[in-house]
Amino acid sequence: MAQLSLGENRWRMLRRVLRKKRFKYEDARNQTRFDQAHFDWFVANAFVTDLGAGVYEMTARGRASADLGEYQWEPAANPRATAGTGG
Repeated sequence: MAQLSLGENRWRMLRRVLRKKRFKYEDARNQTRFDQAHFDWFVANAFVTDLGAGVYEMTARGRASADLGEYQWEPAANPRATAGTGG
């Protein structure tokens, strides 16, 4: 497991909504062209939970990352290594 930096743009997006209980995408926007891609990444990697109707809520992982500017990353399991066939 490794600690990776969110990068300034992603980190600022999380910081904008850190104190809000529930928020919309527009509240988190950093006004850059990559905002939608960054926000989709947050949802896909469980930093933010989609509650439906365009409303989101930050998870514990998102709160910790907003504080530190870093997140825990663990590589996906390699199916070849777990199968034991060796190639």
